[in-house]
Amino acid sequence: MGTGIIGTLVSLIVGGSVAAVTVVGVVSSQTGAPSESPGNSSEPAASVIQYGDN
Repeated sequence: MGTGIIGTLVSLIVGGSVAAVTVVGVVSSQTGAPSESPGNSSEPAASVIQYGDN
């Protein structure tokens, strides 16, 4: 009985840690400097890719 409770607590702590690290990573990558952020609003992809100019 005690082993099951310890296993449950350990899995909650590990799962919570993984979730927290994931959320921090996603938020920091989306709100970082424009050079580090995957989306650059000052130079959108539509202005870089010239459609119809083959």
